[in-house]
Amino acid sequence: MSHDAVAALGSRYGAPKRIVCKLPSIEFPPVNERAHGEVCMAILRPNGRFLLHTKRTYPNAVMRLPSGGIKPGEDLEHALRREIWEETNLEFTIDRFVAVLQYEDARTKASFRTHLFCVREISGELRNNDPTEHITDWREARPDELVSYARELTNMARDWSNWGLFRAASLETLATYCNGGAA
Repeated sequence: MSHDAVAALGSRYGAPKRIVCKLPSIEFPPVNERAHGEVCMAILRPNGRFLLHTKRTYPNAVMRLPSGGIKPGEDLEHALRREIWEETNLEFTIDRFVAVLQYEDARTKASFRTHLFCVREISGELRNNDPTEHITDWREARPDELVSYARELTNMARDWSNWGLFRAASLETLATYCNGGAA
C-alpha cells in the first residue's frame, strides 16, 4: 500500500502509529499468500466490547480480531468495508486508523503489513456473508480483556507460534490504544 494512500486515510481517520514487528519467519498463511497486506477490524459493538472470532482451522478455538486481505489494486477503505461486510454483515463508522504494523522476517527480509482500524458498529445482524471464511464462533471482549487474548496467541504451540505472535500484535496494539496509549 502506498505511503500516499495511508497518509490520505490518516488525514481522515487519524494518523496511524507505525509499528515494526520482527518475527522469526513470516512463511505462513495468510502472510505468504497476500503480497498486498491486510486490513484488521477492531469492531466496537454498542455494548462497548470488541468482536473476536475463531475459525475451524485454529487450534484450541483461539480467538482473534477479524482481518482480511487487500486485493491487488484495491484501496484500503474499500478493503475494510468489503471485509467487514463479508465477515460480519454489520453497518459501521470508522472511528480511527489505529496503526500500520509491518511484520519483518529476520531471515529473508520479507515484509507484510496489517492496517488496523477501530470501527463502531451502528446496525445490522451479525452473520457471515462469506462461507469460505469458515468462522465458527464469535466472542465479545472488553478492552481490558484484549491483553489476555493476545497472551493466548503468543503462547501457541510450536507449529503455530509465529502465526500466534503475528495475530497477537494487533490485539496488543488495540489494547494500548484503548488504554489511552498512542497505539
